Amino acid sequence: MVQGFLKLLPVVLAVSGAIKVSVLGLGWGVSHLKSAERLRVYRRALAPGQLRSEARAALVVIVGDALLISVFRAYQRELFAPFTWTATLLTFAWMFVTFEVWFYVTHRLMHTRALYWMHAQHHVAQVTNPLTSLSFSLVERFVLLGGAFLFLAAAGTFMPITQVGVLLYILTNYTLNVLAHGNTEWFPERFVQSWAGRLFFTTTFHAMHHARHQGHYGLFTPMLDRWLGTAFDDYPQVHARARAGNGLERMGERIRPEASTPTLTPTVPVSGVGAP
Repeated sequence: MVQGFLKLLPVVLAVSGAIKVSVLGLGWGVSHLKSAERLRVYRRALAPGQLRSEARAALVVIVGDALLISVFRAYQRELFAPFTWTATLLTFAWMFVTFEVWFYVTHRLMHTRALYWMHAQHHVAQVTNPLTSLSFSLVERFVLLGGAFLFLAAAGTFMPITQVGVLLYILTNYTLNVLAHGNTEWFPERFVQSWAGRLFFTTTFHAMHHARHQGHYGLFTPMLDRWLGTAFDDYPQVHARARAGNGLERMGERIRPEASTPTLTPTVPVSGVGAP
């Protein structure tokens, strides 16, 4: 087992690191296009020292992910079934749904006073950028990935799991995470109120979480936030402002859904959690 882990680690580090850096580089380039500048959700500069802090955290995450993936792969060699399209799609769907639930629950818990220390690194960014997608503490990253792998191992007891399905989900997760943190709203205004917008997130959805700290705890879907009462009422209006090239300029700015005039409310987090 240990020997298998040691053989896997450099391969996983190279592949996982290359995927992360490639997707991040693409996202960085897209977010700095002239068209992206017009579609900012929050029209604010990054905090002093933010990129330096996020870059350090990203390097730790790249190594930490490789360690955890290698351990899981070495000790769960018998988990994976031969490739079939059905098993691959089931694997992807299982990971998407279970990780959404796991992320919402742990993310919301990490916004309590007792556990916020795990999550504070991610909130170095009030205004996000693609690098924020890899800015986590090692403890938080292990909680997130560890939960995903536990659900995966559990699934292997009653359904076939394929490596391709896992890789497809990981690639999707990395890509959507960069999109979520790009602070650029690419989806049209009508998307939010459409059936697709009720199922899937936008960049605005997650940008509002970073600006306000409480609410919008979901990852790639707003469904759990709507069902559990943690969705912001002015999400459609903030999204529309970004699409119109009139993104918010103040972190505490909120827009009453029934009015067009923005209002200011303090961004003091609930549950005693302080801003980073």
